[in-house]
Amino acid sequence: MPGLVDAAETTASLTVKDNRTGESYEIPIQHNAVNAIDFKKIKAPEDLENPGDHTEYGLRLLDPGFSNTAVMESAVTHVDGNKGTIQYRGHNIVDLIGKKQFADITFLLIWGHLPSDEEKAKFEKDIATVPLPDQSVFDVIKSFPPTSPPITVITAGLAALVGSEPENVPSYVAKNLYQGQMRTVDKTIIRVISQYPVVIAAAYCHANGRAFTPPEADGSFVENLLLMMGHVDAETGRPNPLHVDCLERLWVLTADHEMTNSTAGFLHTASSLADPISCMIASLQSGWGILHGGAIEVAYKHLQSIESVENVPQVIEIVKSGKVRLFGYGHRIYKVVDPRSVFIREILSELGESAKDDDVLAIAFEIDRIANSDEYFTKRGLKANADLFASFVYKAIGFPPDFILPLSCCSRVQGLMGHWREAMNSPPRIWRPQQVYTGDLDKPAPPSEEDEEAFALPVEVEIPDAREGRRGSINFLAIPVSSQSGESHDKE
Repeated sequence: MPGLVDAAETTASLTVKDNRTGESYEIPIQHNAVNAIDFKKIKAPEDLENPGDHTEYGLRLLDPGFSNTAVMESAVTHVDGNKGTIQYRGHNIVDLIGKKQFADITFLLIWGHLPSDEEKAKFEKDIATVPLPDQSVFDVIKSFPPTSPPITVITAGLAALVGSEPENVPSYVAKNLYQGQMRTVDKTIIRVISQYPVVIAAAYCHANGRAFTPPEADGSFVENLLLMMGHVDAETGRPNPLHVDCLERLWVLTADHEMTNSTAGFLHTASSLADPISCMIASLQSGWGILHGGAIEVAYKHLQSIESVENVPQVIEIVKSGKVRLFGYGHRIYKVVDPRSVFIREILSELGESAKDDDVLAIAFEIDRIANSDEYFTKRGLKANADLFASFVYKAIGFPPDFILPLSCCSRVQGLMGHWREAMNSPPRIWRPQQVYTGDLDKPAPPSEEDEEAFALPVEVEIPDAREGRRGSINFLAIPVSSQSGESHDKE
């Protein structure tokens, strides 16, 4: 029997019988997963009617949207959507929220353990004392109209950051800078964590006509972000301690969420061994889509359009009729209440009047009250996305809706760095998905006037016959120079 693994060698396995050939295969199961590459050994004779299926090359796995495909092994974050739990490096967030600061969680996600007091102090100081980006980064940001979508400005600022530090770009210096180079990776992580919020703060200041304030060496990550953005108390010139505390706890909850679309976008780019800022740009653009992070901004604006709590029942009926989509509800992972939601509501409660005065939040709470009891929502498991209520935290602190996503992305940098370090400490393997081709093959080449003229007429070329001193002729087919092709170089 052409098995992949002897059944005696594994206690967990999958037996597959290929009804095309009658052959059976034993495929090992590890961590409740099978390795897709094992299926390539399940082959069948070539299907002459459907040659594009490549049956002779081995079985492929089709999974549009990666709904049941794991692309890597990771020890960073575990999300159980059925039980409603999130764990960072084995620590349940319930045991971390309110007990550990954002710097502790950042260190935990990246280096795998909670830091000592000395490690934490050094870590925060290292981040705060990274030199500011080159002036060209600030100039690029200021070149945009203040009304530009923030993500476009931040993207340009990050691109300028890459351009101002070409020595950090592997292709530019023509060498591997990061894969397996863990000392360089650790230094780079500090640089990225420091520079990314600087770009966001500079974009925010430009959009709001504020002066950018450099970070302070003894400030925490969150304190320095608010300071740089000019989001400070008018009397003290310092960030509001309540706002700092609320963001600290919110960002503990949102620091990482396993393999999201934007995390996958980051790691897909990183698999080619690009520099991490370029990977951040890829992640940022992925997160901007309205089916991902951009959905929260859309949801907020949709809630604004409802105008009052009295209009909510009518909106609910329109949603149930299938005419519109209720953004901010439903999650691909969670089948129960998102465990972050309870804590986010507590944070909103602590923000007091700032949150209570938000009419949009009142509308959101009323929708949530109805959705939690209405059969249409309960049968479909449609719960409010935790990020929706997180957006109200930013709003209560005083940030405009169009900066909710950039700030949310700022809270995710630390998780991305944890995934990046893990990837750079693993054997290199570029992410290159396959496809199942469903189009036509081997269509006849359409004739053209040039082809008919060029290939139909022989060209007589005289050549000397050295042996007999006579001139002879040979007929060649005239091939137009423009149609000739040189050596093909296929690039992955």
